[in-house]
Amino acid sequence: MNVGYFIGHFPYIDLLDDPDYVKKYAHGGTEMAAYNLAINMVNMGHEIDVFTTSIDSKDSLETYPHMKVHRYGTTMKIASANPSFKLIFKPLNHDVDIIHAHSPIPYSDIPALIYAKRKKVPFILTYQYDGQETGGSFIRNAGVFLYNKVFINKVLDYADVIIATTNSYANESKFLKGYKDKIVVIPNGINIEEVTTSYSKEECRNKLKLPDNENLILFLGSLVPYKGPDILLKALHRVKKEIPDVKLILAGRGPMLTELEELSKKLGLDENIEFLGFVDESLKPLYFKASNVFCLPSTTMAESFGIVNLEAMASGIPIVSSKLGGIPDIVKDGENGLLVKPGDVEGLADALIYLLKNEDVRGKMGDDGLKKVKRYSWEKIAEETEKIYKKLLEKY
Repeated sequence: MNVGYFIGHFPYIDLLDDPDYVKKYAHGGTEMAAYNLAINMVNMGHEIDVFTTSIDSKDSLETYPHMKVHRYGTTMKIASANPSFKLIFKPLNHDVDIIHAHSPIPYSDIPALIYAKRKKVPFILTYQYDGQETGGSFIRNAGVFLYNKVFINKVLDYADVIIATTNSYANESKFLKGYKDKIVVIPNGINIEEVTTSYSKEECRNKLKLPDNENLILFLGSLVPYKGPDILLKALHRVKKEIPDVKLILAGRGPMLTELEELSKKLGLDENIEFLGFVDESLKPLYFKASNVFCLPSTTMAESFGIVNLEAMASGIPIVSSKLGGIPDIVKDGENGLLVKPGDVEGLADALIYLLKNEDVRGKMGDDGLKKVKRYSWEKIAEETEKIYKKLLEKY
């Protein structure tokens, strides 16, 4: 079958290790999830047409075996987003059997809806998170507010199937509550062989020039409010009092960088934090393996899944994360990590101190994560998604 994917940004795979690329074009878990699903659909024998935006003002077509990426030149730039109004009408020149939108992204969701209506083809929506109306520029926040108030329900109403990434998120999302009859839960996944390394912890630290004896906490993600990096710094201030040799590796870029650097100075943490910035994809497995604990202290429902938690599990390290959204479906409290209340600085500090002081517990939780992560291979996820495609096509 021929499947059309609509997504606001689709990765330029050849540029993933270019630090300038991530400044110019949005790239995160949602985008990589769409990419990995597309690749695995191709491996299963399907044709994929991706309709997305361009990094600049030029239209382009990327052709791969059984996959075409139609990029439409951006007409404006809002923060890291590159919306293109061409997504509304240009994809109509191409025929596909089924539409799959990766949501919620207003400037690709609405064109996907228009395409499905005009072409009378099945419409599937993978709903990754609730769009947050704060934490960005005025224009960005206003756009999300308008989409949430006016358009999101129209898109969800028309969708034949809504894919949620976890049961918890399907139940807790304020936008999904009225659509339980059409929701199917299929998680995001990872390519385990691509996010792991055969090097030992000591070898990874040596390659990264990290001290052998420090207690390392890793944060890897965008430096944005809903990821909670400021909460982590405040917790680290207390952790340092009990574990002086603790060090936080803060890997990622984002609008909070200056604020976090100032907070680090204010809390006297300059010797305990390394602001790593952009990290090459090839180095991420080394940083995971080198760390004692991975921490994702998200604060809002914008964090529906947290693919980085799966990457930590694949590396055999325990996780400290927030009890919200779909995270509890992945991180089982007391099994492969510890969960804390969102925004709870003291609770976060307690969890980090406990794990850093208990090597045996870290080992058991890491082993449990290695077992659990096998459920999240992209091959299995693509197979589950294909079943939905086939069922819908039988009805049309």
